[in-house]
Parts: sequence; C-alpha cells; structure tokens
Amino acid sequence: MAERSFDAMRQDAIRRSREMQRRAVPPVQETPPPVPEIPAPPEKPQKPGLDLGLQGLLSDWDAEKLALAGLLWVLYREGADPALLLALAYILL
Repeated sequence: MAERSFDAMRQDAIRRSREMQRRAVPPVQETPPPVPEIPAPPEKPQKPGLDLGLQGLLSDWDAEKLALAGLLWVLYREGADPALLLALAYILL
C-alpha cells in the first residue's frame, strides 16, 4: 500500500509539473532596436599663431621629455633650487 501511495504521489507530481510547464509563457525574444550611427565630428582647422609654433617646437618630444618639462615648469613656479632646475634642464637636453 505504501508503494501504491508513493507511485500515486510521483505520478501526481509529474502531472502537475507538466501542467505548469504547459501554462508557462515562453520568453519572448525581442531584438534590440538598431543603434543609430553617430556621424564623426568635422575636423577643426588649425588656427595659425602661437599654437602652431608651440606645436612645431614640441612635436618631436616624447612623453618622458614632456613630463620632465612639466616638472621643470612646476618647480620653477614654486621657487625650487636653481641647481635642481639646471639639472633637470640638462637631462632634457
């Protein structure tokens, strides 16, 4: 009798599970809306003047030299020791 009860419960569980699966709504697969293409901004013409002179002067410097020049400028503005400033300037050469 216990086996019969166990089998009945198992069959009932299987039936309920199938019924729930049948009632479940399958997930709707939505395609995402197309992403509009963003046009590239127009290139700005270079202004003649100081920018071109400074750009021409610093165009062949690498990141290391630019960092040293920036450090030299900051230390100069802070009133650092002239010997330190000369040493950094020598390294820049």
